[in-house]
Amino acid sequence: MDELDPIKVLGLLRSKLSNDSYLEVTGEGAYVWRASFSFFPPATVEDLERLKSYWKLPSSYEQFLLYSNGAELFIDDRYGQWGFSLYAVNDILIKNTHWQSLYDDWSSSFLVFAECLGDADLLILDTNRHSLSLPHECYVLDGDTGYPVKTWQKNIIAKSFVQWLDRLIVAQGSKYWHWISQ
Repeated sequence: MDELDPIKVLGLLRSKLSNDSYLEVTGEGAYVWRASFSFFPPATVEDLERLKSYWKLPSSYEQFLLYSNGAELFIDDRYGQWGFSLYAVNDILIKNTHWQSLYDDWSSSFLVFAECLGDADLLILDTNRHSLSLPHECYVLDGDTGYPVKTWQKNIIAKSFVQWLDRLIVAQGSKYWHWISQ
């Protein structure tokens, strides 16, 4: 797999958005809707250093944070039941402490970077596990909150943050990782 550039992926996405940051998407079941997007000012080097004191950050995720300190992707403004909230650095620290307190078998290598709106599933970087072909990256896991944490480690949905982001955009905000199991 060729390595993707998260800045190029995000730049292409942003070039497709309307002036008011919307994108018309076709979802599953031929449902057409307008998804909204929000990007934020970049994280600071100091912000990243705080995160690095807890986790080894994968390269593409670090680049993302330096581009936008969190983001709201494919948000359903009409019903509020769909989208992806990618945490800013301060939220990462708060939310990860929260999630860790809820589960006895939480792994210290889990870095929750986003939450799925509507079902509260988590998107997790497993900072201790990576593909041999991408040693500076780490696996992205589907943290399905309806199942025990021990099952999440089997739910690898991408080999890197940027691969997850690229596939999410190609899938027009659908949870592509659920398609095979349906």
